[in-house]
Amino acid sequence: MDFFERMKSSLKEDYPAFLASMDRPFARSVRLNTRRMDRDRFLAESGLDLERESPFTRDAWIVSGSWGLHPLHVSGAMYLQEPSASAPVDILDVQTGDRVLDLCAAPGSKSTQILREKPSFLVCNELDPKRASVLLSNLERTGAVDFALSRDDACRTARRFPGMFDKVLVDAPCSGEGMIKKHDLALTEWSEANIRICAARQADILDAAYEALACGGVMVYSTCTYAREENEDQVRAFLQRHPDMTQEPIHKPYGRPDFDQAGGLRIFPMDGGEGQFAARLRKAGDPEDRREPSREKTVRLTALEQAFLQDMQVSFPYYYREKTRLYGMNQPFLKGTWKRQGVFIGETVKTRFEPAHAFFMAADCARKAELDDAQLDAFLHGQELAYPMEKGYVQVTWHGQPMGFAKSTGKVLKNKLPKGLRLLAGSHVRLPEAGSVTDGTVTERKENQEA
Repeated sequence: MDFFERMKSSLKEDYPAFLASMDRPFARSVRLNTRRMDRDRFLAESGLDLERESPFTRDAWIVSGSWGLHPLHVSGAMYLQEPSASAPVDILDVQTGDRVLDLCAAPGSKSTQILREKPSFLVCNELDPKRASVLLSNLERTGAVDFALSRDDACRTARRFPGMFDKVLVDAPCSGEGMIKKHDLALTEWSEANIRICAARQADILDAAYEALACGGVMVYSTCTYAREENEDQVRAFLQRHPDMTQEPIHKPYGRPDFDQAGGLRIFPMDGGEGQFAARLRKAGDPEDRREPSREKTVRLTALEQAFLQDMQVSFPYYYREKTRLYGMNQPFLKGTWKRQGVFIGETVKTRFEPAHAFFMAADCARKAELDDAQLDAFLHGQELAYPMEKGYVQVTWHGQPMGFAKSTGKVLKNKLPKGLRLLAGSHVRLPEAGSVTDGTVTERKENQEA
């Protein structure tokens, strides 16, 4: 049986609507990073073509066009995402102070959404080196502080922290049927054999995630595929293996709850997304029995480190040093080996302290250089700027949003934007016309907007 035959068998009378949805453009949304900017200011200043609010999470809107070069995306004030991909974190319902594990975290859309809810700490994991680097880049861009990034097998990462997390997200690697509309290769490579391989891998990850979940804690299992073997059947088998886990009903104003009489929630393309499954599972027991992780002691700052931070008027409650590199965080650092933990502040090189890009994306520095639109475009191309101001390192901002940093000579800003983040020749910051949003109400604009 091929993919479309399976979908026809599964959806029955809804199959024609599904087939019609495959010809519509791929859905896009922007999600506001409320740690960067509040809702009212975003609506007043973004200038985006916001078609309607997304039903899948708060402070997110359906958009058309490509907005990867919008300054608010570059600054991490907003995140571009397939709309229904935000549903699993919405269902997880992270509360302030929760310890959260995002076990299959790249490229970072869900990790950055979790951090928006101000958990006490987030551990995120990705095995693939390239995907882990993309994950870290997105965490840095959005100003993440209290996180630890592991680059390891998901099962090994989960088993490092038995019974320690209040919330666990398993957005599992899957056969990706929800991506078939976007990527032709996904259909070419589709097979029932691949579904079985994915289901076996998912079962292993779920069993490991169970060990990391604290008593009384909540796990959300999600995929972007339609296959029952990877969704409802997977959850049923997991509950049989772990009788102290119960499935909780999902009451949301979107999707199709109990699609297969199994308690999970389905989202199909005709529901406003591109394909998601999510199940909410709770572990029995007293949350007070949550185990505590081993922590590092904070380090004393050197004179060079202290002088730099005082100049920026920035401080962190906890510091950690890895050889010559300094990191900061609001929580004590976890013991162990990490790709990154906390904010990379900078490193000591001989007799000087060289700050890191990540620091200026996460901190609110006293020394700033505010750019206009033309200056921002030049800065993002790696150019130096004529800008008289006091000598030293400065945070570069646009409308108050961090864009990176530079070193002032007194007359010129020497560009310190990492080369990998600079715009290519011929590309430019996309500055939409102001006024497409008024008083929080989205108004239609008829002109075609190409990236």
